Amino acid sequence: MIVIGHVDHGKTALVRALTGIETDRLTQEKQRGLSITLGFAHCRLPSGTLDLIDAPGHEDFIRAMVSGATGARGAMLVVSAVDGVAPQTVEHLRIAALLGVPVGLVAVTKADLVAHSALPERLRTITAALAELGVAGVPVIGCSTLKTGGVDALTAGLNTAMLALPRGASPTAAFLPIDRVFSLSGMGTVVTGTLLGGDLTLADAMALQPGARPVALRGVQARGQALDVVAPGERVAVNLRGIAVKDVARGDVLCSAGVFGASDCLDVRLSLLADATRPLKHMQDIRVLFGTSQAVATMRLMGGGQIAPGCAGLAQLRFKHPVTAFAGQTAILRSLSPAITLGGACILDPQALPVKSSDAAHLAVMQAAWAQDMVHIANALCAKGRGVAQIEDVARISRQSSGHVQLALPEGFKQIDGGWIIPQSALEAVGADIRARLGGFHALHPIRQWAPQAILHDRAVADVVSDHVETRLIADGVMRRQNDNVALASHDAWACPTEAQRVQLDRIEGQIMQGGVTPPDVPTLFDAPDDADLLDLLIDKGRIIPMVNIGLNQRLVFHAEAVAQAARALAAAFPPPTVFTTSQARVALATTRKFIVPLLEHFDAQGITLRNGDIRQIAPPAQ
Repeated sequence: MIVIGHVDHGKTALVRALTGIETDRLTQEKQRGLSITLGFAHCRLPSGTLDLIDAPGHEDFIRAMVSGATGARGAMLVVSAVDGVAPQTVEHLRIAALLGVPVGLVAVTKADLVAHSALPERLRTITAALAELGVAGVPVIGCSTLKTGGVDALTAGLNTAMLALPRGASPTAAFLPIDRVFSLSGMGTVVTGTLLGGDLTLADAMALQPGARPVALRGVQARGQALDVVAPGERVAVNLRGIAVKDVARGDVLCSAGVFGASDCLDVRLSLLADATRPLKHMQDIRVLFGTSQAVATMRLMGGGQIAPGCAGLAQLRFKHPVTAFAGQTAILRSLSPAITLGGACILDPQALPVKSSDAAHLAVMQAAWAQDMVHIANALCAKGRGVAQIEDVARISRQSSGHVQLALPEGFKQIDGGWIIPQSALEAVGADIRARLGGFHALHPIRQWAPQAILHDRAVADVVSDHVETRLIADGVMRRQNDNVALASHDAWACPTEAQRVQLDRIEGQIMQGGVTPPDVPTLFDAPDDADLLDLLIDKGRIIPMVNIGLNQRLVFHAEAVAQAARALAAAFPPPTVFTTSQARVALATTRKFIVPLLEHFDAQGITLRNGDIRQIAPPAQ
């Protein structure tokens, strides 16, 4: 529980009276008589041990107050019976409300400085003033650090309030925003903070963010006791191994490795205070305080424009350097000058990618993230991702683990390789579209055995979806693929030629066969529009063998019988293990270098000949 209130209203003295712990440690704090940094103490109550975080009350130390509220489930508001509600009382209440930290009770201190007869009226005045600020229905207890009876009543009130504290937003694994970094002799670097998310143990794989720097844990303490396991919500000190104090900063995050990341772009929902003096504008620079961090960001409102006082909107916060947060975490927005609180933000996606303010698909994702409906989030991400979404993105934005998402998604979604999900209806639609595209191509070009795979490309469909559907269609025997060509398995181009085309087929094949190992050039074979397709059909049937003369960059075609006859002729002329050169083979087959080079390279590839530099021999018969 965080202890908040105006400067010099007695927060530190009250914490000391409740716990016996002095939270002002710094010499400057003792000299000035006010808290500068967060103070930490704990008291034992019948319902358990309660951690108290003493927040500085001066307006210069708002960042420390926000840091202290990180992980706090509730607040104890301290108000001086002498001064009543003061400016920083209001400021702290605003920040607590924006962070979602409810006030559990109000301690009215310095009650001994008000006449006994006047105290009830004074308490009523303070209660009424707080009700106007949104704090109503909580105990208001007068007390004094000099009178134990008042402190005893407050202790009882704390015990009741502790049982009623709600649980706020939490990350899915161990997440420790660092509020202090120091070194101890013989131990090295120590960091402290309030643990969020999951348990922390010495064996856990941890990382420091930003930067994903892996670190090992040497020791863990809570309330001065060395522990093997620390539960979320505890104040914890962690002794890090192998990293120097200078390499860790307040605002860094110690977290479960591989679970959290850093980004210079956050998706958020902003809310502006009702009494703000001016609207929040698109592209405005603001100071953002979240966890133990603070950084300046440029606010890009979705749709542009501005947010009026008392209103809310969706935006991206763009930072100059990566920051680390978790979905559901709250932040405080403050103007750069003057330094006043403008409103708050809920982080929707801590690892967002920058988009244009007019991006309607991304806006739908942000709206689903705010509504926290997993199915809507999955559908919105799939719509933005050209039909598909990563499970880890759904998990992060829906504030769940990947395992939970896999179990919780309804039957309407299908998981595919690589951690992707897609609506089953979308998969079926893509499959139907692929079949329709191929069917249309075959109808237009019936004598083409294959269609180029490029005709299946649809910019509206992610490659991972197309690849998955094509693989399934092939496995199911609906489609077949050859290199970069595809076809419906039911398509038989050989059965489609007309009578006139069959005459052309016979003519083309006869000319190539007649040429033997000196066949005619390919262009001379064509005298009708479909002849090139008819040649490809003969090639696909295996009756014609295509080759390439790389040196001449020329396509050649041989009849399969001519190639087989040439192989037999070479074997007869150069029985194994006789070796021969290219020129000798050319002479033996009575052809030219234009044809013998690609022909021999074909024999090499088929294992008919064995090449060793510039000489070859016929491969011996298989044993």
